[in-house]
This record gives sequence, structure tokens and C-alpha cells, in this order.
Amino acid sequence: MSFSLKIEPEWNVIKRIKEMILKDEAVAAYGKDFQEQALLAAIELVENGLKYSDGPQAFPVDFRFEMSKEQCLIEVRNRTSSELHRQALRETLDKMRSGDPFEMYVERLEQVKHRPDGFSRMGLIRIIYEAEFELSADIQGDQIVMRAVRKLEPQGTVGKE
Repeated sequence: MSFSLKIEPEWNVIKRIKEMILKDEAVAAYGKDFQEQALLAAIELVENGLKYSDGPQAFPVDFRFEMSKEQCLIEVRNRTSSELHRQALRETLDKMRSGDPFEMYVERLEQVKHRPDGFSRMGLIRIIYEAEFELSADIQGDQIVMRAVRKLEPQGTVGKE
């Protein structure tokens, strides 16, 4: 199953996305663990897109969820005029490409523990470590396209939990 949504930056859309993923038979066919991981990746990407878009008067956030036999793709497009946000995203993704997901996860937990500021800033790390998706981003001007992709094993080789 595939679906797309154009989201005016509002937080209640997360509930709709959650319901659609939980009802999706193609996702459910890969078992409860995968279903929860796909949901985590989708929600974290949408939250990130909403949090760093230019607000309700600016541009909508585009969300796409696509399942095929080979992979699960989650894509979020948003716009931000903040070069600071774009540069922070580039640096985070560069670090993720060269680092071990578990070590980055533990390092971030330690930072949050010793310097709690109310923001975990763990969303992207959770996608690669907990949900086991690969992350990429295409940043062109003020537009950001974030993709989380997970290769799928042929059905029948994955047990349902």
C-alpha cells in the first residue's frame, strides 16, 4: 500500500498517519515489530518536518509512505528558511553516515542525561537505531526532502510476532 498526504503544519496529523499505518495490511504482513518500527520512523520524520518547517503560514509538509516487495519508503518534504536548521541537519546526517548507530544512541542519551533541556533531539537517531531504517536528505535551497528506507526480506521469511 502507498499513500501521500499534504499536511498543513499541524500536530494532529500524526494520529491520522498512525491509524493509516496500523491499518495497512502490507505493513502488518511483516509482523508487529516491523509495524512499530515503520510507525516510529514515520512519526519521527513527520515531527521533524513539522518542527523545522516555517510555520503554518508558510508551506505544507508533504508526507509519503510507500511499501513495495523490496522496501519501505517514508518521505517528508518541508521548507525552512533557516540556514542554521539546514546546516545542523547536514552535520547530523554526516555524523550518522560515519558512526555506529548504537554508539550515537548511547552518546545522545548521555548528553540528555547530563544536560536535560526538555528536548531529546533523538528523532533521527531513533530512526536509524531503533527502527533500523537508513536515512538520507536532499537539501536544495529552502526545501528539505528526508527519506527513511528499509530493505525488506521476501514475505514468508519473516515471522509474525
